[in-house]
Amino acid sequence: MHIPVAHLPIPGVNNPVVMVNVDEIRVDVYVEVVLLGGRDRIEVPGVLGEYLLMFKKSLEKLLARSFSLICYGSSDYDVLAYTVATNKILKELSGSLSEDELRIASSIDLEMGLPGYVSASRYSPVLASHYAWRYGEPLVDLGLETVFKLRSFKAVGELDQPFLDVSKEAISHLAGRSSVLLARAITEGDVGTIRQIVRFVNGLWHSVYGLKVPCGESTSLYVPGLSKVYCAELEVSPRTS
Repeated sequence: MHIPVAHLPIPGVNNPVVMVNVDEIRVDVYVEVVLLGGRDRIEVPGVLGEYLLMFKKSLEKLLARSFSLICYGSSDYDVLAYTVATNKILKELSGSLSEDELRIASSIDLEMGLPGYVSASRYSPVLASHYAWRYGEPLVDLGLETVFKLRSFKAVGELDQPFLDVSKEAISHLAGRSSVLLARAITEGDVGTIRQIVRFVNGLWHSVYGLKVPCGESTSLYVPGLSKVYCAELEVSPRTS
C-alpha cells in the first residue's frame, strides 16, 4: 500500500501527489454489495462511514440503480480504507477495476469535495511501484529505485483548515514544485534530495498548519487523512541489487 509523501494539502489547489509504496500499512476492510435491496450496514471508525455512504449515494445516482452496502473493518490510514472499500464497490458492480472505473471513482471524489491525495490512493492496490498523480493528468510510474520502510505511523490530531489562505500565494507553487522534484529524486534513488524535500515541506506544514516539525524521529513527515493528520517515520534508502 502507498502513502502520500511530502504533500501539503491546500484547499482548492490541484497539486501533484507523490505516493510511495510501504509494506507496513494495514488495511482490513470487508465490502459486500447487495443488489436485491435491504438496509446499509456500515460499521467503520470515525468519519469513514459518512464518506462511504456519500460515495454510495453518488454512485447510485450516476448509475441510476440502487444497492445496499455492507462494510466493516478498519485500517491504519483512513484514506486507504475509503479508497479500498469504494474500489471494491465498483469492482463488485462492474466485474473489473479498469482505468475507466478508477476515473469514475475519482470524479465522484471530486464531486464530494475530497482532495487529490484521496483519489491518488485509488491506484495503490493495483500498483507495486511508487507513482505521482494529479487530477486530469496521466499517472507517472516512479519505479522502485528508492526503498521506503515505515517505522511508525500514527494519528496525531485533527486535520484542520489552514490558518493562512495560501491557495493563491507563492507557497502553493512551492508545494507543487516540491512534489515534482521529489518525484524525480525517487526515480533516481537520490536519498539526500528526498530528505531535503521532506524537511522543506515539513516547514510548509508548520507555516500553514502550525504543526511542530519534525513530527517524529529519523525522517518524519505529516500525512493528511480524511479528517485526521498522521505522523509517518520512514527509513529511506536506495535500492541495492
